[in-house]
Formats: sequence, structure tokens, C-alpha cells
Amino acid sequence: MPLALEIALTCWFCVIGVQAARKRDARLLQLLLVSVACVAGVGCVGIALSVAARHTAKFDLWLYTADTALGSPSFAAARLIRPTHWYPVLVAVYEAMPMVMLATYAVHLLAGGTPQRVLAAFALNFAAGYGVYLMFPACGPEYAFRAFPVLPSAAPGLHTLNLLAPPNCMPSLHTSTALLACWFCRPWRFASGCALFNLALTVLATLSTGEHYIVDLVVAAPFAAFVYAAARREYRPAAAWLAAVLAWCGALRFGLPLLTSAPTLFAIVCILTVAAAWVYSTRLGRAGSRMTLGLAGRPAAVISSPVGAVNQT
Repeated sequence: MPLALEIALTCWFCVIGVQAARKRDARLLQLLLVSVACVAGVGCVGIALSVAARHTAKFDLWLYTADTALGSPSFAAARLIRPTHWYPVLVAVYEAMPMVMLATYAVHLLAGGTPQRVLAAFALNFAAGYGVYLMFPACGPEYAFRAFPVLPSAAPGLHTLNLLAPPNCMPSLHTSTALLACWFCRPWRFASGCALFNLALTVLATLSTGEHYIVDLVVAAPFAAFVYAAARREYRPAAAWLAAVLAWCGALRFGLPLLTSAPTLFAIVCILTVAAAWVYSTRLGRAGSRMTLGLAGRPAAVISSPVGAVNQT
């Protein structure tokens, strides 16, 4: 675990633990337990990825070809950002994904939201994401190209690579996590602003660190929409978004020449995919946002019993 994340988690546990002991608030104790479970879960995923790294051939060259058709933004971002003082900040943002999940959960838990739904979403995000990783194993340009971020002098042919790096590239769970944080934080203006800022930094971090190709971020959008819908028990839309994720994986694996034959059309399809996921999340989240804000703004007696509300007046 990176040192910066270890320090952040240590501070998090200390603050939550002290506050839970002082205020004797059951919600803070619940947050502390969920934080422990989150760290353990991330550790288990890391171990599983280490095992998968030794037993999977990587399809990075397929993703690199798609990235090249879109202008090689992952290589360009790394060349532009790595020499600047922003790069260490973006590395820290990339490593802070568990803190984003915990902060989103804490907002819902302490502000009268739907913490169980948030918890289910992030758990499904990792569980289903690991399954997609195994369907389309790839590890990122930092590991696939020794000279990254310098572009190869010649376009490599399509063949699998035997790399020991974890196959945690397609889709980008860092991006899907940042998207879910944005969607779940919509009812609260300040939290929503922070989540949007984190999303912007995460997009830059996923590309400049060499951990992802641009198409990984594109597929992360319908994947996040699948998780968001499933967590809200909208199972038919969730199935449709999961089908979109699988269709993207199939097209990249078996239909890459067709996809990249018209780069402009390919770029339009990528933009429409991301836009469709964002619009869907907005429509689905409006009713939930109104409900969350409505419940958070009412006295408990009014929420629990209409009869009680009449008696109070």
C-alpha cells in the first residue's frame, strides 16, 4: 500500500475512532467498521490481482491500437504532465481511491442518505470489475511499453503479452469509482463539487500515470451506470448497461479493425457512450436526490408516522 494512502487511512481511523469514543454515536462506530472492511476488501482484490497477473496473457496491444486511433491521449497526457509539479498530486489522487469511497459513504451515513446503497454499489464495483478484468486482461501502457510515454517507432502487431503486472486496466475502476462518487453525492452541493473535482483529477491521473488507455475510461462509464442502476435495484437498465460493457469488450477484442477504420466515428461513439451513461445517471438520480433531501430535512416523527406528525401539531 502506498505510503500516502497509509498516512491518510491512519488519520482517518484515528479521527473516526476518537469521535466515536467521545460522542458514542452508533453511526461513527458503523463508519469505523465499514472502513476496516473497505481496507480489507481492497487488500483482497490486490491479492487476487497478483494471482491473476501470473496466469493471464495481456491484451494491451488491442487497447493501444484503439488509443492510437483516438490520438494516443494516454501517451500525450503523460508527456505533458509528468515533468510538472502536478504529477505527484495526481499520483496521490490515483492512490486515494479508498478514501473517496469512504468519504462518499460517510456523507450518506451522517447526512441522512442511503449508506447501504452506496456500500452495495462500491462492493459490486470491485466484484464485477474483477470479473471484467479476467475477461479482458490488460495492465496499462506503463507496463506494456518500456519507453512510455514515448510512442513506439512502429505500430506493433496484435498479439498477447506475457507481463507480470496485474490485469486491472479494462475498465478503469478508478474512473468508475469517481463517477459513482459524483452520482451519489448529487444531493449535497459541497460534496458534489468535491466529487466532480476528484473526477477531473482522476481522469488526468489515470492517463498520466500510464495505468490506463483512454478507452478504459470510456468503458468505465457504462460500467459505472450498470453498478449505479443495480445498487438502486433498477435491474433491467442494469442488465442493459452490463450488456453495453460486454459489447465494448467484444468489439475491442474481435472488431478492432472495424472500430479504428473510421477514427472520427470511433471518437463520436466514445463520446456518446460516456454522455449516455451520464444522462442516465442524472435522470435516475433526480428522484433519489429529492427523496434523500426530503428525508434529511424532516423531523424523524414526521417521517416515521403520519399519525405522529398530526399529534405533534
